[in-house]
Amino acid sequence: MRRIIVKEGPLVFIRDVVVMEVIAIIFFFVASFLGNYGLIFEAWGLDQYIRYDLFLVAIFSFFQVGYITLLFLNWYFSHYEINEKEIVKKSGLLFRRHKFVSLSDVNSVEVYQSPLGRLMHHATIILEHKMNRVTKIKNIAGFDDHVQTIQQMVRVSSGRMPTGTIAELIKEGESITVEFKETLRYDVRKGEVSKEIEHAVTKSIVGFMNADGGTLLIGVDDRGEVRGLENDYKSLPKKNRDGFENHFNMLVKTVIGLPFAKYVGVKFEKIEGKDVCMVMVRETHKPAYVRNGDKKEEFFVRVGNSTQPFLMSEAEEYIKTHWK
Repeated sequence: MRRIIVKEGPLVFIRDVVVMEVIAIIFFFVASFLGNYGLIFEAWGLDQYIRYDLFLVAIFSFFQVGYITLLFLNWYFSHYEINEKEIVKKSGLLFRRHKFVSLSDVNSVEVYQSPLGRLMHHATIILEHKMNRVTKIKNIAGFDDHVQTIQQMVRVSSGRMPTGTIAELIKEGESITVEFKETLRYDVRKGEVSKEIEHAVTKSIVGFMNADGGTLLIGVDDRGEVRGLENDYKSLPKKNRDGFENHFNMLVKTVIGLPFAKYVGVKFEKIEGKDVCMVMVRETHKPAYVRNGDKKEEFFVRVGNSTQPFLMSEAEEYIKTHWK
């Protein structure tokens, strides 16, 4: 089962220390009016061993070291464990406390950045549940990747993302999150390699990136017939799965962009004795574009069962609402 560990950043620990310091100041201020501790100190005979002012400094120092140590250990041993079904918060020192959040109950995943968070590239991940419940994972470094992973897991848990085998996806047919492509680069009608075929594949990937993610099956035609990857293999210098994957990865990096390669994963499976490539695409944290032959950028979004090009004005409006 897929699992990730998310740990809240050190600002959470610093915040707890500041809060505890304020509480301690108030406590000692109030306590100073409740008794003459100097007389009690002398009555106990402690003044024979240490001066009263040094005794106070020692007490305050031990108190601060004690609560700071406890707060640090509590922060250090606390984390969120996220799997495909739930989020588990594990915290506490002697007695580990576990809090469960079902991913199927999560309605949305949002991000909040304070001015300091923007400076440090930290953010709070906010999970809104049914019944208006909210879970906050605070001060997370590298939050972009965590947000995308959590969003994908939420879609899978809620049934909005396909999770079956390649054979099962073929049987279910194309949908808003599944698309078929007969080849990666070979035009079976013209009998030659075609940049237009590659462009169709990359625009489908970008369409998924700019929507809610999805799965692209290469080696399957529009009717769900398995065609395999042999024509693509023959067109490559290295005529096997490795050659196909290397060319595919290079295509993503050069046409879509290196920063977006991490949102794409591939795996192969034999169906009816033929290789089929499954391309798993995650939703990105910023708009993705396809660079065409003229080095111009095109914007696509998966809408229904097809990938649609957006005009510049449509893209601007979509970007404002989708990545807010």
